[in-house]
Amino acid sequence: MDKIEGELGGVKLGDGRPVRIMAVLNISPESFYKGSVALQNALERALELEKHSDIIDVGAMSTAPYLDSWIPPEKELERLKAVLPELVKNLKVPVSVDTYRPQVAAYALKAGASIINDVTGGKLYPDICRIVADHGASAVLVARERAARPGADPVARVLDALRESLEHFEKCGVDPRRVAVDPGIGFPLLPPRDEPHTVRGEYRHGDERWPWWRWDLYLVAKLERLRALGRPILVGVSRKSFLRRIAGVESPDEVLPASLAAEVAAVLHGAHAVRTHNPRETRQAVQLAQRLVELLQEGQDGVGELPRLV
Repeated sequence: MDKIEGELGGVKLGDGRPVRIMAVLNISPESFYKGSVALQNALERALELEKHSDIIDVGAMSTAPYLDSWIPPEKELERLKAVLPELVKNLKVPVSVDTYRPQVAAYALKAGASIINDVTGGKLYPDICRIVADHGASAVLVARERAARPGADPVARVLDALRESLEHFEKCGVDPRRVAVDPGIGFPLLPPRDEPHTVRGEYRHGDERWPWWRWDLYLVAKLERLRALGRPILVGVSRKSFLRRIAGVESPDEVLPASLAAEVAAVLHGAHAVRTHNPRETRQAVQLAQRLVELLQEGQDGVGELPRLV
């Protein structure tokens, strides 16, 4: 099996490297997990997150598909301009910006961000790839389908959606080594346009065999199949709604244990990076998972003395 290697904002990731932690910093009051929101104290919060993270991912508009959280691009830019220059100036780790809008991406990269995390996989605004290419930046491409394919295997659908995004970004001139893929856990079909759009109900992927929460769980269980793309795999499961559904709770505040369990499962199944709201706890969990992966790869029968976790 070919070795997977890449980088995001200069942070090396892939096979044989530590699992990287991308911490979430939201400046969007409508975000589904209020514990991730920092409006008046964004820099202070970012400096705290940095202690346990390799990358800080800044979001100025919530993209939770089941919330009425859409804002116009002018508002997203206004929020970002209020905090991004200070973040870039004071943080030692790379800054990622969670946006799918070209004008927001262009500002972010000019201001010093080095990664664009596009939850549409570059499909809602295809020209965003040229902005990434022109700045020599990195990108996280999230799997989003334009239309449902009932009856097809969910992972096959995700792979096809990601291949489309990867091919488009490579044709734009984006260095493939600077691209990571995300299976899009929690995200339904691509919206038709950039306007208020929410998706609710049991079958958000257009297939009655796959309720949304079961689809997400299946992707975690079959994550290693994404290795076929040859790109580092980044996974975001932190406090997401499928965990709340499985745990039988309503609030994202109640699923930290389930989040950590899902992050460990993702690493055991091939994740090279984890996007999380709680990097301190996640760092410990994925360090354990990575040690288990290393032991399995070595084929050891006995654990013996484990190396010190650093």
